[in-house]
Amino acid sequence: MASHTGNARLRLGDARDEGAALMIVDVQRAIDDTRYWGERNNIGMEDNLEELLAYWRGGNGHIVHVRHFSRTPGSPYRPGQFGAEFKDCVMPRQGERVVTKHVSSAFVGTDLENWLRHHGVSRLVVAGVATAHAVSTTVRHAGCLDFAVTVAADACASFAVSDRRGQQWDAEQVHALSLAVLDSAFADISTTHDIVQNF
Repeated sequence: MASHTGNARLRLGDARDEGAALMIVDVQRAIDDTRYWGERNNIGMEDNLEELLAYWRGGNGHIVHVRHFSRTPGSPYRPGQFGAEFKDCVMPRQGERVVTKHVSSAFVGTDLENWLRHHGVSRLVVAGVATAHAVSTTVRHAGCLDFAVTVAADACASFAVSDRRGQQWDAEQVHALSLAVLDSAFADISTTHDIVQNF
């Protein structure tokens, strides 16, 4: 199996002379609907997202807010509903890029790749939800497009997953395994503290 490790990882401290962007994925009010999703892991995610945003808003690169507008009936991410709104902790400010997607990858059906290239961005720090779904899909896609990627593990969160036979993996297991798979080929896995201290 081909690995993207050689060119798709963002190593902390490498981005000072290249374009970098913080990308926050699907952090909308929908994620608080526990009746739909169940309980998530990482209750500290919002605090870490605020810390990352404060760092980037201090002049350390571009900020991209990705939102999901679902086409699935009954989804709390359906446009026009309360759940489709950004959470307060990541509310975009003037001048920050907002990308609207309808599938898991932020690159499908959007102008995200062209926008990043136009602004000289080759390195991404990705955070958000869900680690096993939109975050993982977007990170894999970014790696395949030859962007260097770091995932802020403690600024992401997952939900429990069940298979067709009824076996269930709790949210923390799903989160940990998803990060382990990404770390093997598509991204460096880091923490908010290390990114802010060493980026």
